Amino acid sequence: LIATKSGKTAPLPPEALQAPKPTTVRAASLADILGFNPKSRSSHAENEEAAIPEKFKRYYKLLIELRNHVTGQVDQHSEETLKRSAKEDSGDLSSYGTDGGTDSFDRDFALSLVANEQEALAEIEAAIQRIKAGSYGVCEHTQQPINKDRLVAVPFTRYTAAAMKEIEKTRYKVRGQTGILGEGEEGGPKIESDDGGE
Repeated sequence: LIATKSGKTAPLPPEALQAPKPTTVRAASLADILGFNPKSRSSHAENEEAAIPEKFKRYYKLLIELRNHVTGQVDQHSEETLKRSAKEDSGDLSSYGTDGGTDSFDRDFALSLVANEQEALAEIEAAIQRIKAGSYGVCEHTQQPINKDRLVAVPFTRYTAAAMKEIEKTRYKVRGQTGILGEGEEGGPKIESDDGGE
């Protein structure tokens, strides 16, 4: 029953008595996650290839193939993870034979794969932009040319092998000097006593 303007009650309309229709949640697409559609770029990339300098075409093709492969992986992992998550959110756990902890771990692992793949996509896109800008194949650390074999093996690299070793060594040293809390090597904060050093 609903109240009318005159203060009297009237029966509810039939559509109000029907149970709400269940809503379905579709998995987010790669375009939803990244904010752009890499698939539409792939057809555009074929047109762009004509503008790529001949010396970079081999690497450009490698990067496009790699981007397409990684994009497919991101699509697959995103869809699987989000479908699984949507089922759990709806309360439909009937198809799960494992416990919730395992499901949560699997979902977190898949999400970390997606994050790593998105980082790889960003590096690949940056390498494609370096090709277009004419700075591809030059080490960002030493400004020296990157070996062609290295570019074939890791076409999105920004550094020569020697520069990368130096960068990693520096990162390792910095990480080794800090404790868990980011303090000194002993792992705890440096506390000076108030008693004059006694």
